[in-house]
Amino acid sequence: MRVLVAGAALKGTLDCRQTTDAIARGVRDAGHEPIPVPIADGGDGSLVALSAAGFRRRTVAVHDALGRETPAKFSWDGRRRVAAVELAQAAGLWRVEGTPRDPWRLTSYGFGELLAAALALKPRTVLALLGGSATQDAGAGMLQALGAELSPPPEGFADAQWLGRADRINIDSAKRRFTPLALTIVSDVDHVLSGPDGSAHAFARQKGFIEQDISRLDAAIAHFGHLLSGAGGQSVERPGSGAAGGVGAALFALGGNLVPGARQLFETVGFFQALHHAQAVISCEGQVDATTWRGKAPGLAVQLALAERLPAILLCAAEGPGAHDIAASVVRAPGNPVRPRDLARAAKSALEQLAQQTSQ
Repeated sequence: MRVLVAGAALKGTLDCRQTTDAIARGVRDAGHEPIPVPIADGGDGSLVALSAAGFRRRTVAVHDALGRETPAKFSWDGRRRVAAVELAQAAGLWRVEGTPRDPWRLTSYGFGELLAAALALKPRTVLALLGGSATQDAGAGMLQALGAELSPPPEGFADAQWLGRADRINIDSAKRRFTPLALTIVSDVDHVLSGPDGSAHAFARQKGFIEQDISRLDAAIAHFGHLLSGAGGQSVERPGSGAAGGVGAALFALGGNLVPGARQLFETVGFFQALHHAQAVISCEGQVDATTWRGKAPGLAVQLALAERLPAILLCAAEGPGAHDIAASVVRAPGNPVRPRDLARAAKSALEQLAQQTSQ
């Protein structure tokens, strides 16, 4: 039996390539043929899945959310001329966790630097992978790095504190850089830029803003959004504009189009093509619960398998409410934390049980 092995990252333990390799070993031990396709949803760790699909990583010097110079990576497929640029590489929350910081002063400038490095390769398509951001600057820093004219000029890098003072923005030069190509915004966030369902109310607390900051931040973001809409020639207040602290809105102003994160990554890494040749699918998730089935990469892999009437197995470290909401086989892997050998054993055991059920 050909088994599509769509390993996803187990955060803090194994990346998606490691989980895929481990599960594939269990598939072989059970006497079956693995079709390995590491998966991600466009957030942190997506570059690993893209590397497994043939993308090459390139490293450039950028500034992190605190303005410190740091090396960051993006992915490049020279054959298809596709660049995948992950915001979290430059302005990710993981880079500043544990560091004393003023959330008002964090900037997406480094993401703009990463995009500029990718644009220098003259791609046909740029995938802007949003997720895991530390910033709430509505993409002002990113636009600054790409050559937008901001008034009054920020003292250093544009940040959330600057938004409320902004009185004019000209993004023409930045927008021209994307004119000859497709700019694809990869995100599963559907929040708008401002208001009760906007970026500040949805995400600012987890980035270090205190409750008293939220209304003022939301007003500053709404003000900047109005300037962005005028500069880009169309409203940026639409679903997805609140992604990554409002970077989604800035990318909309540059002509970007939003696509669901997991589906776009699945298409890019060849999941759908592999699915046509598979007779079963195995994926993995740290904790399986109701959120697994709402756009997360492992949940989507299982749902796509079931739609094709294929057996679907989801290995996990833990189960929560809603883990069994759909007709997939959810299997706990031994170990705490789960290691490669645990995934291999769980995959072998699950396939042996599947064989027994189908023979009865």
